[in-house]
Amino acid sequence: MKQSLYQGAENLSLSNKHYKTGLSGFTEAAIYTGTLYAAAGLIEKSINKLCSCQTVVMTGGDAELLAKHLEFESIIEPDFVLKGLSLFCIGEKV
Repeated sequence: MKQSLYQGAENLSLSNKHYKTGLSGFTEAAIYTGTLYAAAGLIEKSINKLCSCQTVVMTGGDAELLAKHLEFESIIEPDFVLKGLSLFCIGEKV
């Protein structure tokens, strides 16, 4: 999301810094909060629409960061895909 915004707007430079979330006094912090909340909102809306689970397993580079902003319990599993592939390769049913 951030990369698309920076590519489509003039005079913005892509930043990977982490800022305090909430109302901000400068552009980079506002973009950080906005994209983080947008991603968390998408995850929550999707989970609420698609299932009735109370806990989700999250993986990927920003899983831990996003989990802090969700209103349900999350299990962070950084190697989820690799563990699944490993089980598949040794023939276990997943």
